[in-house]
Amino acid sequence: MKKTANELQKERIKEIEEKASQLLEKCAVVTLASVNEKGYPRICTITKVRNNDFFEIYFMTSKRSHLNGKATHFENNTKASVCYYLGGDSVTLIGDVAIVTDMDEKRKFDNDCDRNFFKKGIEDPKCYLLRFRTNEATFWIEGKFRTCKYKAH
Repeated sequence: MKKTANELQKERIKEIEEKASQLLEKCAVVTLASVNEKGYPRICTITKVRNNDFFEIYFMTSKRSHLNGKATHFENNTKASVCYYLGGDSVTLIGDVAIVTDMDEKRKFDNDCDRNFFKKGIEDPKCYLLRFRTNEATFWIEGKFRTCKYKAH
């Protein structure tokens, strides 16, 4: 039985999403953009702590300044973008960052915490766990381009 155009489209989307997730698994460092206090994008490289495919990505950062820096940016504006690249393939994600404050949830990441930087581990008040959730993804994988929108997870 011949597949419908809709079925083929869904298969192609699933395939590129799987490749995007595999690509992210290979990328320890990604870029994360926040919106600064003047409304400008601020991009930084950051180590990915964990991820759930490309739909949910966790990062740790320090809140050293109350005036600027990504922790302060995300307190004031949750809009964010993540980008990762390897071997000619790239993915750009748009979504929102939440600062995880629930200590039970944060403790699940205690082993991921850099003890050289955060002496008290995840309990350090300057240690911020960031959770990025994707609502749009633009893929450039194996010469194929596609943008997909997602509902909140």
